[in-house]
Amino acid sequence: MIKFPLQYIGLVVFVLGTVFLSACSPKSPQEEVTLFNGQDLNNWSSADMSYWSVSDGAIVGGKGKDSIVHNQFIWHKEKVKDFYLKVFVKLIPNTANAGIQFRSQKMGEEALGYQADIGEGVWGRLYHESGREKLHWEGRGEAAVKKNEWNTYEILALGNNIWTAINGTLSVAYQDPNGELEGFIALQVHAGPAQLVKYKPVKLIHNPEMMLKNYSESELLEALVEATNKPYTGEGH
Repeated sequence: MIKFPLQYIGLVVFVLGTVFLSACSPKSPQEEVTLFNGQDLNNWSSADMSYWSVSDGAIVGGKGKDSIVHNQFIWHKEKVKDFYLKVFVKLIPNTANAGIQFRSQKMGEEALGYQADIGEGVWGRLYHESGREKLHWEGRGEAAVKKNEWNTYEILALGNNIWTAINGTLSVAYQDPNGELEGFIALQVHAGPAQLVKYKPVKLIHNPEMMLKNYSESELLEALVEATNKPYTGEGH
């Protein structure tokens, strides 16, 4: 019989115990966070706050009749990793352009990271602001948009897997092995002609279940496999 030194035996027990505990560790509990109190911009900040205000329970980006010289972002202080976000969005006019940044970082006055795109011709598309640009550029969300009305935007990010939906219609199912796994949420109003973008961030959940309105876990997994031709791995989750 082979005899191993006691220190080796202790090391093996420690390693096996660590692996076992890691495998059995429960998922972090869900936590719902209030992003916006409907009254003021507490916990939000921007390089130029003159572009941002609160009106009728919504965060408003833009200056009405004034054109916008360059992209404007307003950032929430809450960092996100795995999360579910629901935001009500309204564009004035419908040809305006905007976006919801997530897992993003400030880069001077700009943003670096994922953007759930908003605007005529780009609704529901996944963009990488200041980086890799167009990631998922199929316009499946466009048909679900209610022009000149409030629209519900959902974003679900679990590990390197991302889903978005507009008014309950799945728009993006994307697996990104090179993507950021954490960062901040920001709201954008795009450079260009005079416009207003209204946002009502209504729900943020950390460590959510895999689910969107009208879509079960199995349906989201099926959409991911269909879109990427890769199985869900849970990598980074």
